[in-house]
Amino acid sequence: MQVLQELGISLDDVSLKRLKKAIEVVNRGRVKKYIFVPSGRVTWIVVGRRKDYWVIPRLYCSCDDFYINVISRRSTPLCYHLLAQAIAERTGRYDVFSVSDEEGEKLEEEWRKV
Repeated sequence: MQVLQELGISLDDVSLKRLKKAIEVVNRGRVKKYIFVPSGRVTWIVVGRRKDYWVIPRLYCSCDDFYINVISRRSTPLCYHLLAQAIAERTGRYDVFSVSDEEGEKLEEEWRKV
């Protein structure tokens, strides 16, 4: 899969379960790109079952799986939210929202909540 190659990850490093979940998230339209105006800052969000997850492409996700399995255990290179964001960006299958910088600050406060 080309997206995995672009991320520098082999198919062997990603479980089929994670890949399926990521594709399902993309197919359900749960990947969002927020563009803040006038600053032009961009934030990616993956809408989960219980909460929204803040994703920094290729680097970070606010989900527990990222913290536990990617950072602490190092048992996988990425969570399915990061994979979903990469697939969505590569295929153009995500929603885009333009919001003011002020509104964006309020949204970011919500996304940062544990």
